[in-house]
Amino acid sequence: MKRIYLIICLLAGSLTTAFAQIIVRGTVVDDQNEPLIGVNVVVKGTSKGTITDMDGKFSLQINKNSDILVFSYLGYQNVEKQAETKRPMSILMREDKQALDEVVVIGYQDVRKRDLTGSVAKANIDDMLKAPVSSFDQALAGRVAGVTVSSGEGTPGGTMNIVIRGNNSVTQDNSPLYVIDGFPVEDAEAASTINPNDIESLDILKDASATAIYGSRGANGVVIITTKNGTIGAPVVSYDGSFGVQRVSRTIPLMDAYEFMRLQEEMYTTAEMQTHYGYYATGNDVMTEYGRIPSNYFANLYSLKGLDYRPTLDDYRNADQYDWQDLIFRDAWQQNHSISLTGGNTDVRYNASLSYFDQDGVVLNSNYNRFQGRAGLRVKKKKMTANMTVNFSRATSLGSSPSQSQYSGMNNLFYSVWGYRPVTQPGTALQDLIDNDTDDNVNAANDYRFNPIRSLQNEYRKVTTDNTQFNGFLEYEILKGLKIRATGGYTINSRRNETFNNSRTRYGSPVSTNKVNATFGTYERNTWLNEDYMTYQKTFNRAHNLNVMAGVSFQSSRYKYYSMQTTNIPYESL
Repeated sequence: MKRIYLIICLLAGSLTTAFAQIIVRGTVVDDQNEPLIGVNVVVKGTSKGTITDMDGKFSLQINKNSDILVFSYLGYQNVEKQAETKRPMSILMREDKQALDEVVVIGYQDVRKRDLTGSVAKANIDDMLKAPVSSFDQALAGRVAGVTVSSGEGTPGGTMNIVIRGNNSVTQDNSPLYVIDGFPVEDAEAASTINPNDIESLDILKDASATAIYGSRGANGVVIITTKNGTIGAPVVSYDGSFGVQRVSRTIPLMDAYEFMRLQEEMYTTAEMQTHYGYYATGNDVMTEYGRIPSNYFANLYSLKGLDYRPTLDDYRNADQYDWQDLIFRDAWQQNHSISLTGGNTDVRYNASLSYFDQDGVVLNSNYNRFQGRAGLRVKKKKMTANMTVNFSRATSLGSSPSQSQYSGMNNLFYSVWGYRPVTQPGTALQDLIDNDTDDNVNAANDYRFNPIRSLQNEYRKVTTDNTQFNGFLEYEILKGLKIRATGGYTINSRRNETFNNSRTRYGSPVSTNKVNATFGTYERNTWLNEDYMTYQKTFNRAHNLNVMAGVSFQSSRYKYYSMQTTNIPYESL
C-alpha cells in the first residue's frame, strides 16, 4: 500500500506541474504612446502566440519565466524581451525607418516606400538568388503576395506564367508588362534573357494608380526590372556557380502485366470474347474500339500456333514488362556559372558580366543552354549623368514539348507513355516490344499510340533564340530637384526553329498525314524606344512631398516571319 500511495503522489505531482501554466500580460505601444493593434506576440522557438487587441493589450500562456517573447509588426522593428509575470509588460516598438525609406521604382520615378499610395510589391533579390534557376521568374513563385507563378509543363528553359491579382481576362493573355531598365517588353522570353545575378531590384506594380502610366499594356500589372550598375572602388571580380541533379520525384502509378491482362478480360463477357477475340482459336484478326487486334492477343483464349500449351492469366504474374515512364525519365544534370567585374570612381563606374547556364531535361533528348553577356558604363560630370547598357544572350533548346499535340488532341507523348501496351505474351522476347515503332495489336490508322522511346530518339527539335538589347539615357539637373532626361533603346529578337520527323516518329511514320517531313522557320522583331521627360521633386517642412512629371514617349516595332515545310521526303537519311 505504501508503494501504491507513493506512485499516486508522483502522478499527482506530475499532473500539477503539467497544468501549471504561467500567464503573462502586457501592452504594446509605438513611440507616440499609441496602442498598436494586431501585433504578433510569439514565444521564441515555438509556434505558441497571440496578437494584441484594440487597446494594444495581449495575454499569453507560457511554460516558464525564462521564455523569450518576440513582438513583430509590419513597418516596425522586431522586439525580443524576457517574459515578466509579476506585473504587466510594457513594450515600445519603433518604426523601421530603413524599410520605410527603401526606394521603390514605379514607372518613370523612384519613390520611398513610405510615400507610396498604390499597391507595389518588392521582391527580395537575395532570397531569389538562392534558387539555382535560369531566369528570375522561376524563382519568383511564393515570394510576393498577390502574384501567382506557375509552369506550363516544366520543360528546360520554359517561361513561367505570371498572374498579378488574379485573371483579368477570360479569353486573352493575362501576362504582365515587363519593363527592363525603363524599356517596356511585352514578351516574357525577352525578360528571361536577363541573368538573375545582374538584377538589382524587382518591383511589381499591381493596381490601376501604379500602372496607368503604361496604358492598356499595364492592365495585367507591371514587372519592373532594374539591373546593376558599377560600384565605386577598386575593380572586383566575382564568381557564382552551382551544380545539381534533377529527378522526377513522383510518377503516375501504372498496372503491372497481370493487372493489365486481367482488365482486358473484365472489359468483355465470355460471349464477346468468343465472338470478337477468337475464343475458339480461329486465328482471325478482330476489330475493336482500340483497333485491329489479333486473336492471339489474349494468351489464355487460344492455342499458340498449334501448340498444346495455353498460357493462363496467372502466367502473367511474373511476366516481363515495361514501365514506359522509367524509360523516358532520367536523372538530369544542371550547371550554372556567372562571373562579373565591377568598379569605378565618383565620375565613372563600369560593370560587365558573363554567364552560362546548361540544363538537361528529365525527359530523354531534351536540353536547354544559354550564354549571356552584359556590359554597362555610367559617367557623371557635375549636373550631367550618362548611362549605357548592352545585353546579349543566345539560348538553345533541344527536344519537343511533352504536351504538344498534332492531328489529334490525344496525340502527345504521355498519351503513348501511359497507354502503350506494357507486356508481351509469355515466351515472347520483351525486347520486341521496344524495338517496334507501333503495336501490332492496334490499328495505327485510328489509334495514335506510338512507341514513346522510338519517337523521342528520332524526333529532332531545335530552337535558337538571340536577344540583343541596347539601353541608355542622358540626364541633366537644371535646378535642385528639377531634372530632364532623354532615354533611348533598341532591341533585336530573333528565333530560328528547326524540326524533322523521320519514319520512326509519331509525326513522320508511314501512317501519318505528312509522312517524313521537316519544317524550318525564322522570326525577327526589332523595337526602338525614345522617351523624353522632366521631373520635379521637393519636400516642404519635412512633411509634404511634391512630385511632378511631364514627358512624351515614342515606340515602334517591326516583325518579320518566314516559314517553310516539306513533306513526303523520299530520302530521310539525307
